[in-house]
Amino acid sequence: MMQEFLTRAENGKNVYISDVRKAFSRAKHRIDCELTLVIGGSKRWEIRLPDAANEKELSFVKEYFYSNLYNLISTFGGVYMTLSIQPDDAYAKEICETLDTMFQIQLPKSERRGYGKCLNVTDRINAAMGERPFSFRISSNPLPESMPKQATASNAVAACRATVDKARGARLCGIDIGGTDIKVVGIQDGHIVAVKEYDWNPAEMTQMKDVIEPILLMARVVRAAMSLPDTTEAGALKERMLEKGVSNEAMKSAAETCQTLYGEAQLLDGIGVCFPDVVIDDRIVGGETYKTRGIRNASADYESEFFQLSDLKEQLLKHCRPDGKVHMSNDGSLAAYTAAMELANSKEAALVADGVFAHTLGTELGTGWIDETGEIPQIPLEVYNCVIDLGNHPAREYHELDARSVNNFNTGLSGTLQKYCSQFGAYRLALRIFEEKAPERYMELFISKFLEHRDGGVYVCQSPKDMRKPLLEHLMRLATQGDPAAEEIFREIGAFLSVTFEETEWMLGPKSRSRVLFGRFVKHKRCFELMQEGANARYPVQFTAGDDNLAFTPLMQDLKQDPVHTVAQFGQAVGAAYFAASQL
Repeated sequence: MMQEFLTRAENGKNVYISDVRKAFSRAKHRIDCELTLVIGGSKRWEIRLPDAANEKELSFVKEYFYSNLYNLISTFGGVYMTLSIQPDDAYAKEICETLDTMFQIQLPKSERRGYGKCLNVTDRINAAMGERPFSFRISSNPLPESMPKQATASNAVAACRATVDKARGARLCGIDIGGTDIKVVGIQDGHIVAVKEYDWNPAEMTQMKDVIEPILLMARVVRAAMSLPDTTEAGALKERMLEKGVSNEAMKSAAETCQTLYGEAQLLDGIGVCFPDVVIDDRIVGGETYKTRGIRNASADYESEFFQLSDLKEQLLKHCRPDGKVHMSNDGSLAAYTAAMELANSKEAALVADGVFAHTLGTELGTGWIDETGEIPQIPLEVYNCVIDLGNHPAREYHELDARSVNNFNTGLSGTLQKYCSQFGAYRLALRIFEEKAPERYMELFISKFLEHRDGGVYVCQSPKDMRKPLLEHLMRLATQGDPAAEEIFREIGAFLSVTFEETEWMLGPKSRSRVLFGRFVKHKRCFELMQEGANARYPVQFTAGDDNLAFTPLMQDLKQDPVHTVAQFGQAVGAAYFAASQL
């Protein structure tokens, strides 16, 4: 069995971690893991390891073990992990004793790579919560008997419905921050009155102020647009501010003109922010995503640079009335919250009683979870960093920025979801599938300047025009038109999502059995259907599209009727606005 996994990996095939776990489920060596959480309480898992007949097998066993622990820490964080092994199990003990080295416990954050990267986020969270840095503890004693989990009553439906009432009379701004764009909605008198899309590329920025300033500018522009009177002159000014592609300077000038002609814009009641990083108690505490890659590489003191983001809430509060609210969460959590809001106000409200589990598919994979109590668990939930594939060794040889690579941009680790359920995954699959089955489509990717051969690799063109979004749109359009090779891309992504379901089931065990999908991947109905087909072919899981069919609240109904802006694109911005309203 081990040799079969190794052969598949060497031949460029996937070796899913969930399949390996099933194969190892009765293996000789048992390790019980208990993760003590920074939010209180603990979680437990059992990991089984087989004997290894040679160095290649031992390397594979270790990679499997490290990946399991890495996934758990990326998802939950934690203060420390206790690993309980049998007193006479020298094999398991020897492997466990490598953990401090492999996870680089003693290294400073700036020097950690690979498995150690997940501890950067965990240690920042622990510091923010007044706890010590993460550590491993190895024990030959059995873990103490755990206390049974107490059942909790759900209040999610009532809370979501109350939030809709709060939003009816509020002036709100919802900001959805992504890797290629920022989407903003302005809400007044129970309706969407301003919509703005702003393209950017934060991964190329080298200073945190370059990330913060556009976010503050979006709040300023939408707040100004919401305050304009209903006149022809004001309408032209509003249109100029909200136009897609207008420069920062032009937007600032228009906002200043608004102030000169019509006075200070009315303050907001609340701003909701969907931010693509770990957010705990309205504080951005992650710092290891692709979006801040440029800053990490350029800064001599990244910790100080990243700390500037902790002031974002205070900066946004300047646009709110004295008792106004700024409420922030991770993009995945806001996806789940948005889905819960809509379902709670539909005929399917009973589904929310089990919580809502959601993913956003875009630049990377976002993951969010509203549990059965209606709360967002205060854990990192960096599922995009989780390893799902221990195979495809040839693709590990490419540079992480190469479109063919399966190596994570931030950690260098292979087989993480960042390169599977994302636009990067779509690019990689397109190159492989088109080259094998549709050579003319493969050549078209280069002729049309979506991709380029450079420095011995294959890269997405980003100059003179950033082709990341256009390339994904091209692939989705081909699939929608029935191109067989393009259809296969989205079926494979569906299979990756089914593996993601298996992993989240093992790690988190949410009561919700379905997954709500948001983002550009569900903008085209056919692409969503193909992902559902691909998932069902491997491990049946029910997907719900976060599109126009998931529009039941008044604000989302407004968006559904918009002839230009779609629920799939701007739904999370509306969800962020509701998130702010929930605090009023």
